[in-house]
Amino acid sequence: MIKKIPPQKTETYGMPTEVIFGRGAFKLIENEEIIIRAKKIVIVAGEHFKQTSSFIDLEKKLEGKEIEVIVYDTKIAKSDFDTINSLTDYFRKNAPEIVIVIGGGTILDTAKCAAILAINGGNVEDYLVTKKLQLDNKGIPLVTVPTTSGTGSEVTPWAVIWDFANHEKHSLSSPLMFPYLAVVDPALTDNLPPKITAETGMDALTQAIEAYWSKFHNPVSDKYALEAIKLVMKYLSIAVNDSTPESRNMMSKASLFAGLAFSNTKTTICHSVSYPMTAHWGVAHGQAVSVTLSEFIRYSLPAMQERERKLIKALGADSVEEAAQKVGDLMKEVHLATRLSELEIKKEDIPIIVLEGYDPDRANNAPRVPTQEELKLILEKIL
Repeated sequence: MIKKIPPQKTETYGMPTEVIFGRGAFKLIENEEIIIRAKKIVIVAGEHFKQTSSFIDLEKKLEGKEIEVIVYDTKIAKSDFDTINSLTDYFRKNAPEIVIVIGGGTILDTAKCAAILAINGGNVEDYLVTKKLQLDNKGIPLVTVPTTSGTGSEVTPWAVIWDFANHEKHSLSSPLMFPYLAVVDPALTDNLPPKITAETGMDALTQAIEAYWSKFHNPVSDKYALEAIKLVMKYLSIAVNDSTPESRNMMSKASLFAGLAFSNTKTTICHSVSYPMTAHWGVAHGQAVSVTLSEFIRYSLPAMQERERKLIKALGADSVEEAAQKVGDLMKEVHLATRLSELEIKKEDIPIIVLEGYDPDRANNAPRVPTQEELKLILEKIL
């Protein structure tokens, strides 16, 4: 029997991060009051972006304001314990007043962790493995600048951390981790490769759908989530297959809105199930979270009852089945896998995903929570 979600007694929404959005917004960073007041700033950025004229111009303009600018010169390829601890030590050694971090979700998450650990002490393992420490203080103020359209990490209070040696995913999370300022400039995504555009775009769609159907949704998160869904459904295929400034603008907005939505609701079952796919088979995050999305739409939406109508409409559909098909069709249009077998995941692998992907902290947020046996059957449907 499908049970209706009981109404919440209270509904709250909070977002301490100031957001600047728009094409050309990156050029405004130098004039922000938090930047003008600073004497020392560390910039963490992707290797490719460091070579761009936008980065070089920013560095020169900050130095022209007599700000000491230090550029972190170590490549950040993954947000794992060693990478985070190294950046944390760097922040402690250089003691910047502000950190500007420019990049995709991995770089943003790494810097978010290091900025708060630099103030609170210890290494990341002390908070996630031994749990002998807890986050009590805000970190170094962060200015986040995303260069992809999907993770929403620029406005969320947590970060994904990987322990690939043990095939484990962790999350460092605290309201103290919200960035101080997010600068979202769609122009920084104009040259994003089609594959990354597709993967990050589907991450944004999944986050928005999960934010809407999360048990912790609220009226504000609903508005952001529904608008993000509409934008992704309309513009992602264009951004992947025939990129235009408008499609990049709208995908940046969709990603930001999805982040603003799930920053208050957390993600749910699709993300929970995705983590073993990444840890064991190296499946890219956006691909991993979205490969189960159509099937979970079929499974979850009937439990939403009166709320399902708005979600179905946002997906451009008239029924649950059509909504699921629309998502599957979009994934095919942007050249992503819709079957587990396309990702080299076999039937005998499913028990690993069920065992490690059934995270109550995420799965229980969903409108309909599958048993482990039901989850196994759902995954078998998309082999």
